[in-house]
Amino acid sequence: MYFESLISLSIVVLLSAARIPGPEERIVGGYSMAIKDVPWQVTLLHNGHDCGGVILSERVILTAAQCLKGVNLKRYSVRAGSSHWSKGGQVVKVQKAIPHEQYNSQTDENDIAVLILASPLKFNSEVQKIDLADKSPKAGTKSLVSGWGHTKYDGQIVPTLNGVELFVVNHSDCKKAFGKIMITKDMICASAHGKDSCQFDSGGPLVSVSDRKLIGIVSHGIKCAFGYPGVYADVAYFQNWITNTIKQNI
Repeated sequence: MYFESLISLSIVVLLSAARIPGPEERIVGGYSMAIKDVPWQVTLLHNGHDCGGVILSERVILTAAQCLKGVNLKRYSVRAGSSHWSKGGQVVKVQKAIPHEQYNSQTDENDIAVLILASPLKFNSEVQKIDLADKSPKAGTKSLVSGWGHTKYDGQIVPTLNGVELFVVNHSDCKKAFGKIMITKDMICASAHGKDSCQFDSGGPLVSVSDRKLIGIVSHGIKCAFGYPGVYADVAYFQNWITNTIKQNI
């Protein structure tokens, strides 16, 4: 799930490239949303709501590699088409779960995974696929992130879907903000004052508002809305890996 990079600002000075792992999946400062406004959003169910995910086709879900840690595939399913993570919509079992083979749990590099469903989703106004961005987003791109995660750091999962609008941050500025913590070429950053994704939003979608294309997958950060951008897997960077993984497993 979403790994906490630091437990206090004082630790930043002591860190090298490594980060301190801990549970953190990160929506703060947002608002309630109807699933019909983000019909590509799903919840991944293991022990209750575990992570977010994104519909790419009737049988393919994109999520974060960290969401597969410790998962028992026999108990893993997806709920689509509901604003509530615990009821309604369509629930389908996960047949295959394929994390990126070079995922690094310490740095969160290559934090992306493909799920193949046991049976197809039925598309309607509340269940729809989303197109992938074919280029990394420019700094300043207005985006929307959604999920059922905490509304404050170390808070609680919310029963209904929330979303918040953010802006993509220049990659070099993001690297400066994080200092010695690695922000690698497969990551993008997004932020807005007092707004962020948070714990249990991991694997969920970051979508460009202008063209409604998927630009990122919620990955990690420092606490939530703590003065640092949120970090997302850059979907355009992984486009070939996503395409090839789907072809090989469906």
